[in-house]
Amino acid sequence: MTGYFALDWYFITLIFFAGMYCMLVSRSLIRQLIGLEIMSKSCLLGIISTGALTNNLALSQALIIMMIVIEAVVVAVGLSLLVKNYRLTGSIDIWSLDNLKG
Repeated sequence: MTGYFALDWYFITLIFFAGMYCMLVSRSLIRQLIGLEIMSKSCLLGIISTGALTNNLALSQALIIMMIVIEAVVVAVGLSLLVKNYRLTGSIDIWSLDNLKG
């Protein structure tokens, strides 16, 4: 049983670092949001795995539902920033967000 969970954690860590890599190497706001979503999905998998390991699936399901709601809000705010940035500058580059101050 423990070998399965060790393999599970390696996979979760790999997914998390893939999302982090996506966020670090990209200047596009859409790719930044995709990387953030990949990272948050790996955190959800970690919570599911921990809930299964400790036989406390009810708590892990409650945490996952709360995290999904928070993710939806974060993505909505990020997409609204993307639309506003694109209307002002004509690009989705993350370095052009300084123009949104005014």
